[in-house]
Amino acid sequence: MAIDPTSLSTPAAPGTQTTNKNASLGKDDFLKLMVAQMANMDPMSQSSSDPSQSVQQMTQFSILEQLTNLNSSQTTLATNEKQSQAIALLGKTVDYTAADGSAASGAVDKVDFDAQGAIQLTIDGVTGVSPSQIAGVR
Repeated sequence: MAIDPTSLSTPAAPGTQTTNKNASLGKDDFLKLMVAQMANMDPMSQSSSDPSQSVQQMTQFSILEQLTNLNSSQTTLATNEKQSQAIALLGKTVDYTAADGSAASGAVDKVDFDAQGAIQLTIDGVTGVSPSQIAGVR
């Protein structure tokens, strides 16, 4: 039994088709489509695709999912490492480039983290110093 493509969507009239730019095919959607395809596959039919192709697709999807999970874990680890390094600067005297481009130095009083993961230091009362502006630690 084959899946009828017309049952999956209704085509729009020419010139009236709309798209949802926020729509994407996620892993759950992909798995639902694959399960539906496999449930409706007739392995004895000569017109059906090679069953090993489905296994290859599942293997490739599994690899892709694991790479995505690994990337997410690495991103989290990198964020945590940056935060740890910023916290280690508390109480240390640092040399940094001030907002006006001049060289400055002072003790790190405070470390702030915003919701997007940006780190801002307060150095001797000067707020909003990025860790990337630090030239050295004493």
